Amino acid sequence: MIENRNVCPNINILNQICQRLAINMTDVSFNPRYGEKLFSYIESDMRRHCYLQARERMGRVSFDKLESKLAEGKYYCYQGFAELYIDDDIEEAIYHFNWMLTKYPYENLSFYQAWSNLGLGLAYQKLGKTARAPKFIEESIRILEKIQSHKNRYTNDDICAVTDLYIDIIATYVELEKFDRALKLCAVVLKRLTSTNSIYKIDVVEELASRCLYANGQIVEATMRQFTAMFIADLRGNHQLFEKIMTKNQKHLIELVKKELSKNDGHETLIV
Repeated sequence: MIENRNVCPNINILNQICQRLAINMTDVSFNPRYGEKLFSYIESDMRRHCYLQARERMGRVSFDKLESKLAEGKYYCYQGFAELYIDDDIEEAIYHFNWMLTKYPYENLSFYQAWSNLGLGLAYQKLGKTARAPKFIEESIRILEKIQSHKNRYTNDDICAVTDLYIDIIATYVELEKFDRALKLCAVVLKRLTSTNSIYKIDVVEELASRCLYANGQIVEATMRQFTAMFIADLRGNHQLFEKIMTKNQKHLIELVKKELSKNDGHETLIV
């Protein structure tokens, strides 16, 4: 039953087998047919760009045992990013993204269609076909806008997932030097987050906006956005971004402020 049907009739039997083979039960107890929990881990890794860890988890998945189109569509999306960022096999990545988009056109996979379109944009960007990349990125945005229009089905998890995808899109446009488009998307994301009383990755969005403003020569506004990003990063516990702005990006300005403040040490300060 264990070998042929992937079913264990008794947990004690499985435990004894694992002890005899000197392996952990968690190494063998995963059943891909009930793999939503594992898929959630893979997706979390993917969204955090931990592609090696995601690939290791994907190795536990038997594609032929996946029992839903939803799981299959997700798998092709994940595989595309693994090919793109681990194997550096752009053609295979494009194949997986296209397969997901053409074979799984289901409404409950719309987020993964948006993700796969972004993947195609990133793949063509890596190929140097920068004129083709925006076509797929804009399609990704169109799908995300459609997802967000269904407010009654829009959960907190959806907000985080969509925000993560928007951040990747904005970062891609920054790399493509399409700063005005990136700024518009920053405004869209910030409006959506503040309207839901969420500070999820507002610091990251503000920092991306500051890069666009610097590139456009809007130095003062860009610097203010940097400090906004720094304060929110501190609030969110995003120590990496906080330290980057504090000790690198704005180090000179912060040192100047500290120097001026030190002149008032021991003196009364009027705060209006």
